[in-house]
Amino acid sequence: MIDEKTRAALRSLGLVAGSSVDSRTLNLLGAVLRIQEDPPVPLPFKRIYESMMADNPGSSLTKAWVQRVLKSLVNDRLIRVESEHAYRKMYLADVSTVMAGLEKIRSETIQKLNSQRSVLTQQLDFVTSMDCGSLAENLVEGLTGDRQKLGSRFIKGMDEFYRVTTSTIFDVAKEGDIIRCSVMTFAPYLQGATERVDRVFVAASRGIEVRYSVTIKALIKDGSIRSEITPDALARTIASFIGCRKEGQPIDIRFNDGPKNTYQFMSLNNDSMAFMISENPMTAAWITRSFNPDLIDNAIANFDSQWEKSISLNDLSPEYLKKTGIPPDSYIATTLADVFRTKGDEKES
Repeated sequence: MIDEKTRAALRSLGLVAGSSVDSRTLNLLGAVLRIQEDPPVPLPFKRIYESMMADNPGSSLTKAWVQRVLKSLVNDRLIRVESEHAYRKMYLADVSTVMAGLEKIRSETIQKLNSQRSVLTQQLDFVTSMDCGSLAENLVEGLTGDRQKLGSRFIKGMDEFYRVTTSTIFDVAKEGDIIRCSVMTFAPYLQGATERVDRVFVAASRGIEVRYSVTIKALIKDGSIRSEITPDALARTIASFIGCRKEGQPIDIRFNDGPKNTYQFMSLNNDSMAFMISENPMTAAWITRSFNPDLIDNAIANFDSQWEKSISLNDLSPEYLKKTGIPPDSYIATTLADVFRTKGDEKES
C-alpha cells in the first residue's frame, strides 16, 4: 500500500520497498507498528515474533532471523528499545521513531553520496583534462618502445582546443620561445575566457613571449563580449595585461585596423600551430612543422608583418578608437577608459 512517491524516497535511502530482503525488513517494522496501542507501549519480542508469523502464515522465518532484523531496525532508530539493559528487552515503534530512523538514514545517505560525488568529481576532472594525443603517443611508446609523434589532429569544440593548445603549446614552451595568437573574432574564445586566460600570464612569468594580435573589427562587434564577460572581469583582464607589460614581462596585445591575418590561430615559435576552421560549430586543426611547414611559415610571416604595424594595448587612446570606428560608448571603449582612469588615479596617488 506504499505509494510510488514514498517508494521512490525509500529507494533513494536504500530502503527499497518491494525487494526480496528489504520488503521483509519493512514487513517487520509494519508488524510492530500494527500491534502498537494508542498511545504506544513497549512490546516484548515474543509478541512481535507472533505478529510477524501471523502476517506471514506458513513462512519459515526463524526467531534468530527476526531478532537480527529487529536489531538492525533498532540500530537505524526506526524502532526504539526500552529497558535496554534488562534481561527481556521491550520494543516500541510509532511515527516519531520512524521519523528519527529516517532522519538518521537520510543523514548517512547524504554523507555517502557526498563522498561518492567527491570521488566522481575528481575522476571527471581527470578524464576531462586528458589529452588523447599525448595519451596515444605514450601508449604507443609503452607498447612498442618507439616514440611516434603526431603530425596533425582534428579539434572539435573550445574545451578540446584549450586542452590541445595547453599541452602542445603552453606546457612545452620554454623561456625565450614565442607564443602567437591571432584573434579575428572573439566569439570562440569567450566562454570561460576569464578562467582560461591565466595560462597566458603564467607563460609570460616564465619568460615566454606572448603576442596577441587582435583586429579592430573584433572589437567593433563587441555584443558577444558583453554577453559573456562582466565589466569587472573584462577590466581585471585588461589591467592584468597592462600590469604585466609594465613589470617588464614579455606579453602584449596589439590591435590593427589593416588587412586580416591569414588565419585565426595559436602557435609555438614556428614548430606547431592550432588554427580555427569554423566558429559554429567550433572546429580547428593542430599541425606540426613536419606536417606542413609552408602553412605555418606563411601564417607567422603574415602575423609578424601585421604585428609591426599594430598599436599596443598600453598605447590605446579614445582618439585611436574613434578613428578606427569604435564608438566611445561601446563596451570595450568604456571599459578601457575606466581601466586607464583607474591606473591614472593610482599613479597620481
